[in-house]
Amino acid sequence: MTSIGISTKIAMLSSLPLAAIGLVVHVPTQHATSMYQDQHARNQNKEKNIAISAARPVLSRQCLAHRSAVIADIDIHQASDVKGLGAFATGPIACGTYLGDYSGESMTHNEVRARFWNKREPDIADKKWAESRRTRNQSISGNYIFELQDGSFVCAEDGDLSSWTRFMNHAFDDAIECNVKAFMQTEKDGDIHRYPRFFAIRDIEEGEELQYNYGDMFYTEIPESKQ
Repeated sequence: MTSIGISTKIAMLSSLPLAAIGLVVHVPTQHATSMYQDQHARNQNKEKNIAISAARPVLSRQCLAHRSAVIADIDIHQASDVKGLGAFATGPIACGTYLGDYSGESMTHNEVRARFWNKREPDIADKKWAESRRTRNQSISGNYIFELQDGSFVCAEDGDLSSWTRFMNHAFDDAIECNVKAFMQTEKDGDIHRYPRFFAIRDIEEGEELQYNYGDMFYTEIPESKQ
């Protein structure tokens, strides 16, 4: 995916009207933290105990991110030399279909400040975290983080702890390529879901790449299925 991208199962739901599914979207009070953090902070972190790595590692096909794509029946392959990997529909997807969650490693604001933003000296736990990523060939770029409603974060950079949605690439809202949107804090049958959830915003054809706007993370109206 474009350099930005713990679920035990990602389910591909049938294309029911979302009103029938009983899904409610809570309007957020703040926007998600940008998936692109200040480059100066990254460069500073390189000189400290946690080395920021911009290179895209080759993730094992046995990692959770790839295995969840198999469960969801999503094809992950090279999108372009610039984008890297991307997520592609293996069959038609109706407008309004739930695609999956942006799930991954939960982090506190304090942890993010040390691990990605160079706003705090890394402690022993931060250093062990960084060493674990390096040992498992996982990058540390800070390009895959979402800020949640409660002020905590979810980071999908670690392929062993994230879902296939990390592979979705960017497309601007006004581009025909933009066929997915992220919704925060959705509610179903009184159960509030805190991670971002992705829905198709138009009918998607087999073989199309699934893409969303990285900049505008929050929307208040989920499209209804056309079927």
